[in-house]
Amino acid sequence: MIMVSPAPDTEKPVFHTIPVQLTEAQFEQFILPHLSLPKRGPHCKIGYHRVFNYILTVLYTGMQWKQLPVIKDAAGQAEIHYTVVYKLFARWADDGSLKRAFIASVAHLEQEQQLSLSILHGDGTNTVAKKGAMASATRDINTNAARRSWRSRTTTASSSRP
Repeated sequence: MIMVSPAPDTEKPVFHTIPVQLTEAQFEQFILPHLSLPKRGPHCKIGYHRVFNYILTVLYTGMQWKQLPVIKDAAGQAEIHYTVVYKLFARWADDGSLKRAFIASVAHLEQEQQLSLSILHGDGTNTVAKKGAMASATRDINTNAARRSWRSRTTTASSSRP
């Protein structure tokens, strides 16, 4: 929830929910100036506004990228593959574009006196899932015991009869 300053005739603050979709005008005003875009080569066919809304959908719902509900045309073809959306998200997260957009939007809300930091809560973590528990084991766990091969206690017998 984002707290907006109280209306002039009331004492209670007005609350707005976190946006999960942006209009094209909102995107161009608040987000687009902070995103890194390719200087040459092909640009996104469906527009970065739609891609950003797909990213917001994944972040808001917590769904897996491959389950992203992408709009399909009459022939059943998706307008964009989910991996393209993920690659743009990863690029913008790595180069600081999303961080710059977030900082600028908070600064804008502060300038408009529509932000109360007393109730602002955020979780901006990106947790990468790692394959294999042995590779990511903590120091508390003795992983050598699991890797050590034990000597067989079975005795073998052989015969040398002609």
